[in-house]
Amino acid sequence: MHPGLQSWKNLVTYAYNAFSIPLLLKTLFLPWKMDTGRGNDFTIFEKIVFFFLSRIIGFVARIILIIIGSVFTLLAILTFPIFLLVPIKINLDYLERLPSFGASLSYGETYTLNKHSRDVVGLAPQTVYGKDKALRMIERGLLKDSNHNVLLVGDTGIGKSTLISYLGRLGQSGLSFSGIHHHRVVELFTEGLSLPDFDKCLNEAAAAGNIILIIENIHRYEDIYERLLPYLAMPHLGIIITTDFSNYDQVLKNHPEFLSKFTKIDLAETSDEDTISILKENARINNISIADDAILEIVRLTDRLIGNQPQPAKSILVLEELKTLGKVITIDDVRQVVSDKTNIPIGAIGADEKKVLLELEASMRGKIVGQDEAVKDVTEALVRLRTGIADHSKPAGSFLFLGPTGVGKTYTAKILAESYFGRKNAMIRFDMSEFSLATSIESFTERLTSAIEEAPLSLVFFDELEKSNVLIRNLLLQVLDEGRLTRSSGREASFKDALIIATSNAGSADIIANPNIEKKALVDSLIKNSIFAPEFLNRFNAVVLFKPLDAGQAREITKLLLAEFAERLYEDKKITLEITDALIDKVASAGFDSEFGARPIKRAIEDLVENKVADYIMAGNTGGTIKII
Repeated sequence: MHPGLQSWKNLVTYAYNAFSIPLLLKTLFLPWKMDTGRGNDFTIFEKIVFFFLSRIIGFVARIILIIIGSVFTLLAILTFPIFLLVPIKINLDYLERLPSFGASLSYGETYTLNKHSRDVVGLAPQTVYGKDKALRMIERGLLKDSNHNVLLVGDTGIGKSTLISYLGRLGQSGLSFSGIHHHRVVELFTEGLSLPDFDKCLNEAAAAGNIILIIENIHRYEDIYERLLPYLAMPHLGIIITTDFSNYDQVLKNHPEFLSKFTKIDLAETSDEDTISILKENARINNISIADDAILEIVRLTDRLIGNQPQPAKSILVLEELKTLGKVITIDDVRQVVSDKTNIPIGAIGADEKKVLLELEASMRGKIVGQDEAVKDVTEALVRLRTGIADHSKPAGSFLFLGPTGVGKTYTAKILAESYFGRKNAMIRFDMSEFSLATSIESFTERLTSAIEEAPLSLVFFDELEKSNVLIRNLLLQVLDEGRLTRSSGREASFKDALIIATSNAGSADIIANPNIEKKALVDSLIKNSIFAPEFLNRFNAVVLFKPLDAGQAREITKLLLAEFAERLYEDKKITLEITDALIDKVASAGFDSEFGARPIKRAIEDLVENKVADYIMAGNTGGTIKII
């Protein structure tokens, strides 16, 4: 069809419905606003007079609007030549969101409801992104022959209120679908509402004939579920309720009869594409000057660094903060704001990631003694992963560290977290001995998902994995294989930007007995002894062996630990510790233990060095240099 002709047709259709002509004709001889309620206290004579006056006023008012609408329609029809010659484009979807007039004359008034509610009136015509499926399901739900009620389930920030606002605009239109056009979308304020007033509000809404009633956060009002049931089947009343996934599981599922009256619609996060569109529209409406690449950076960084809020809410919050800058917003501005919100240095995981990876092995070798093979395994695996070769639906890296106690497994994880993520607090640690019972699954799941949502760009460290319950390890298969974990509420937590490291002392006796043991032989032994299942071990990117330390390596570790202590001592007390070869040898000799690795060295430093420094300070000394013989 000729584009101008289609636009003309759309305009005529809107003009005919803009003044609700079909509805007014249908109700032409009915009372004014179908409102006979005002005459309840009248005498018989007063009721008769009111009856006639109400119908006469209703008839006259409708005729006036019909005439105005007819003139408007005629004028629209007469524009045909213009549209035929000029390719003007008028979209029907746009016209459907424009309000119509006069429909309220055909429906009843709601005196009590008005006191305890607000009419949801949408903002200026706007596009709702990422909610097409939800809108189709809402339409089908409201058009059902009975129980035309809808339950919207979605977490805070997912867009429930925006969707309801959009429905409010559709209700004002004369062109939207029949289950909502010419309807008032009304949010009922249930908090503190007495039960008699609640019943009055519901009865008025049902009698009015054009109410879509909204009750937000229905999980808070369990005491009214039974009271609502009779209204859920009424022919001229639609009810939309909202909740989140957690409260749907914990509260609403306990009321199956109540739930059976609703069409349940799950609202998911918006896609990156839809979030970008939402930000652009938000920026346009609020006159925010922002470059397109900066909008893309908002979505990229919030997806990666803010896990405890859904899209589009977290991106919109960042945009609102950026608005306060009062200037054209750039990528650097976005990175600074997100860094401030998350306490994560953006450069370390953005454009500089390649540099971090290239220098990672050398950086870790300078801090980790005696485990060159382990460092090499970890850094090579990370380079493979982060250059795009590996599957990005899984965690950024997953490693199982095997070795005796005190050889540097935990220390290596800490250094890796600091070197790779650029911050010391990037390691989330779980002592897996706390989760030895099958009953600890829910606690473990909630703690783990909460932690990764709070800091999605982190190293998750599972210490002494072999002490956890086998069901916990089965749960971790989903994390290692799919990069996600589902909470009891149904919400998924993403591990796609996390490093996973698990440690185990299993097989330590074999490693101590034969420091050159082959990795495959050790893994086969663990499987044979039913310590770990083969399918579990195969989920890790690498199994890394940590070898026992010798006396020379113990001396190198002593030097590092003494240097760390000296640095802290000078920063805190401005006292210089003189580190001599004699001190290093003395501490290393006292602290070396082939069975317990480097841990006794720390105790030796406490006994031989820290205690003497404490005595030096207690004697009233400040600053200066201390030499320990």
